[in-house]
Amino acid sequence: MSYYHSVVWIDHQKATVWQFTSTQQERAHVHSHDQHQKVHGRKSTHGGHQHPADAKFFEDVAAALSGTHEILIIGPAEAKQEFANFLKAKHAPLGQGIVAVETADHPSDAEVLSYARRHFKALDRMYNPDVGDAGGSGASTPA
Repeated sequence: MSYYHSVVWIDHQKATVWQFTSTQQERAHVHSHDQHQKVHGRKSTHGGHQHPADAKFFEDVAAALSGTHEILIIGPAEAKQEFANFLKAKHAPLGQGIVAVETADHPSDAEVLSYARRHFKALDRMYNPDVGDAGGSGASTPA
């Protein structure tokens, strides 16, 4: 089944992808192919640490997002932004669906889904003023 909304929690070793509606959900776990190796950062020119991106891992996460239209990417450190950049460069249709990239340490599955549902519900209201309107007419009345 294909879902409109997805949330990805990702770090350099694993990712969890939820595709969901307000009442249904599917979850997929994707592990880095180098998951058993300790990832050592190498010094970058700006003085911070830079981890090599695992392109195969990112491809597997992108495959788990197949059919989704709006994506929220969350996670600690740099992996979330690296993955967003990867999607934009290698999977443009998915990359265009990224609605936000946000920091989240290690929330529980329930916390991730709750946060994502609130996030997308707020976005849906911003782009569709009829959502939540009891009358459903779409017409606004002057104050």
